[in-house]
Amino acid sequence: MKWYSCLNASALDRYAGHLRVAVRTAIDLAGLEPHLVFDGEADRLRAILGHDAPVHIHSRRSGLIEAIEATPETPDWSRSIAAGAFLRLEIPLIETKDEFVLYTDCDVLFARPVELSPLRPRYFAAAPQHEPHEWSQFCSGVLLLNVPAMRAEYEPLMRRARAALGLPHHYDQEALNAHFAGRWDHLPLAMHWKPYWGVEWGASIVHFHGPKAEDARRLAAAPAGADLLSQLYARDPRGYAHFLRFYDIAAEADRRGARLGPAELAPLRLAAAAASSGRALRRALAFLRELRPLTPREAAPSPILPPEASFAQIATLENFDERAYLYANPDVAEKVRSGSILSGRAHFARYGRYEGRVQMIPHDQPAAPENFDAEAYIARNPDVAFLIARGRYPSARAHFERRGRAELRRQLTRP
Repeated sequence: MKWYSCLNASALDRYAGHLRVAVRTAIDLAGLEPHLVFDGEADRLRAILGHDAPVHIHSRRSGLIEAIEATPETPDWSRSIAAGAFLRLEIPLIETKDEFVLYTDCDVLFARPVELSPLRPRYFAAAPQHEPHEWSQFCSGVLLLNVPAMRAEYEPLMRRARAALGLPHHYDQEALNAHFAGRWDHLPLAMHWKPYWGVEWGASIVHFHGPKAEDARRLAAAPAGADLLSQLYARDPRGYAHFLRFYDIAAEADRRGARLGPAELAPLRLAAAAASSGRALRRALAFLRELRPLTPREAAPSPILPPEASFAQIATLENFDERAYLYANPDVAEKVRSGSILSGRAHFARYGRYEGRVQMIPHDQPAAPENFDAEAYIARNPDVAFLIARGRYPSARAHFERRGRAELRRQLTRP
């Protein structure tokens, strides 16, 4: 599969190390064909990567560049950031052969082979931004693009983006979220993992979203702060330590011109296995606790909803949704992540329904025989596409009838 990343000359110095690691791991570990869209002198980029690097470089400026350069800068909006960020919207005009391609920011590392062929998004597939259970907005740092569909949307998307230039902190991600509201597909979290979500050996694409590698090193030695980077790092310092080790191993292999393989990554695999074993043991104990009779007296006080959770409802047996429940109850989400509780549903059955716990009002709808939509079902449940590709189920409808209905699976609501 082709992998695209984009940047401009002003970002090259800050992201040079990340870019080399991304290219090295894309080739050695993910089996991807690198394509870099660059607004700057190609020879300078070649010098950073090494002149023998098997990378396709596409010299291009954003289609919005004249409007960007005419927009006044403010403390909350930068022309140079905009010129680089909006480059990703040019990919459908550059790519003329493949129907689906992968885009990522350059501050990623590819930890495992990337297999996305079962997914065929309507426009693109993406994953959430900061919270793994909050799917109302996506992060544009990793996108599986439907190239012809995105090409057809290029002009209206550019008009929307042009009209919003200069708005505080408003770049490509905000334009994409607004333009494709209700029309984007869900990407498995393993294809867009963040270090502050913890150690996860099963992650294929790890995005240094927020703190970059050097930021994380600085934050590891600094007292906790109140800024966003410090808060993200503080969520899981062990996750950052793990993926920084991965980054350093890849960077050293790149420096030596050596291929990165399983032998170099064996210590990381053992560390991740130890973390996974601890979670597995806690899950086993949690399962045994679930066999006891319900004892609501053990319930903890209901948490305070996060400020952004303004659209909530009392969770019930009829409307329960795992993602919506975990997002509205971060204390439960943390226990599920650590393995001390099997799932949000297990917590709800034992405690939450007696405590009057709430959940976000989902943006999707329960799948049912009378409203079943195969495309919307797979868009909401990308794991089903992989099960179909492996021959486990002949169709999305078959999965729903045999398993999805009992699991209370949901499907996206068409706009």
